[in-house]
Amino acid sequence: MSVCSLLTLIIMTQNTISNNKSLAKNTLYLYLRTFITMIVGLYASRIVLQVLGASDFGLYNVVGGVLTMFTMISSALQVGTQRFLSFALGESDDEKLKKTFSIALGLHFIVAILVLALAETIGLWFLNNYLNIPDGREQAALYVYQFTIFGFMFSFIQVPFQSCLIAHEKMSIYAYMSIYDAVMKLAIVIVLPFLTIDKLVAYGALLLLLHFSTVLIYNIYCRKNFSECVFSISFDKNLTREIVYYSGWNIFGGSVNLFANQGINILLNIFYGTIVNAARGLTVTVSNILFQFITSFQMAADPQIIKLYAAKELDKFHRLLINSCRIATYLYFLVAIPVFLEINFILKFWLGEYPTYTNVFIRIILIELYFKTVNQPILYSIHASGKMKWQNIVCSTLLFMMFPCNWIVLEYGCTPEMVFIISALFWGINNIGCLVFSNKYTGLSIRDVIIKVYGNTILGGSIMLLIPYLVSINVTEGWMGFIIVCSVSIICSIVVIYYWGITDGMRQLLKEKLYKQINIIIH
Repeated sequence: MSVCSLLTLIIMTQNTISNNKSLAKNTLYLYLRTFITMIVGLYASRIVLQVLGASDFGLYNVVGGVLTMFTMISSALQVGTQRFLSFALGESDDEKLKKTFSIALGLHFIVAILVLALAETIGLWFLNNYLNIPDGREQAALYVYQFTIFGFMFSFIQVPFQSCLIAHEKMSIYAYMSIYDAVMKLAIVIVLPFLTIDKLVAYGALLLLLHFSTVLIYNIYCRKNFSECVFSISFDKNLTREIVYYSGWNIFGGSVNLFANQGINILLNIFYGTIVNAARGLTVTVSNILFQFITSFQMAADPQIIKLYAAKELDKFHRLLINSCRIATYLYFLVAIPVFLEINFILKFWLGEYPTYTNVFIRIILIELYFKTVNQPILYSIHASGKMKWQNIVCSTLLFMMFPCNWIVLEYGCTPEMVFIISALFWGINNIGCLVFSNKYTGLSIRDVIIKVYGNTILGGSIMLLIPYLVSINVTEGWMGFIIVCSVSIICSIVVIYYWGITDGMRQLLKEKLYKQINIIIH
């Protein structure tokens, strides 16, 4: 059992949830998924950059970013679909479960068609008239754009099936599918250099085929194993209204966020060109991989958050939220601090030559990820309450303001680093809004979060950073320096987490679990 899954089990033990073994097993599957996809994803990114070149890689990032951007909408819908499927499963209502799936699948079809219509009109017009595309690459950009739009369609339709897997807690299948996706992407980039056609166009076409195969596998598995995964034309007015209301506000929030994020990419393209887009693309790759590490932990805890809230066990609910925030943040520090200190060496080893600004962008976005990590359990507490309207209106409007602010600073000649600094500041302010709404809807204590989460993790994280930093400035860059800094960082992190990051009760449970594991190994 990994340390991460062990910590997850300890958190849940404190909340007396009965399915601890299943929970720890699911966490282990999710961390296995994260580890494999991280290694494969980093290597594949290096090969893609080498094969396409920095300019075409940046072009794919800004044009193909349409697919990445719309995955935020699919993620918003997935949360809603998963929530209603989980409630139906909890009620053991097979009829409601089938209706929920059919309604969710129908809604996904409708939204997918609307997105297609917008992409083929407004999106196409913007692509042809405003994006900074290198001379001679207009046709390739158009092909990539079309491939990513239809790739989004396939990915979007798979969301209800994916939500069923998570609702049924089939994390092993979910992990295997993520690994399949990562391995096939690696296979694509290995084959890419041997193709004689335009590499950028071929890359987009092969990714489209991968999206199609993935949705086909999800469809076949879910139809075979879950009786509710059959579409039927049925209309339950109350259930449909409830799902549309909940998911609609999630889509609103996701749409505003995706516009702000892709808007930043477009601004960087207009003011600085595709090379800076390539740097941002690599930065987002690193950010997504690190954030997957955290969401793997959080995904195992999310169902329990909903169950405790539904059971009105608010004391246990609040304790679970505080513990989840702290442990998720310290696990993030465990991997983020070595990356922050050794990013230059990592980029040279990973990519060889890398686009200008990449190392600076990554360091800044690691700070932004701290705010996102702390906020994940708090945000999910609002999802548990089902009261999404005002949180989405206020917080999404706030995050949208990143776009005009970044536009202004770029117009005044600021360097591209300022875009990432502004983004991190806005995510920090967003956390305040989410905390206020969680307090209003679930009774989560603002004082407890400030002291037990922010105060605790900022102090603990500062110690975890300071000692390895002092070591890093006194060793030479290279493998030996990397190993020394990472070793010191890990040891320092474990000590801080054990003596400062976890509670006395969690520390005692950790001792018991570790002694038990040691006895099993010895005997």
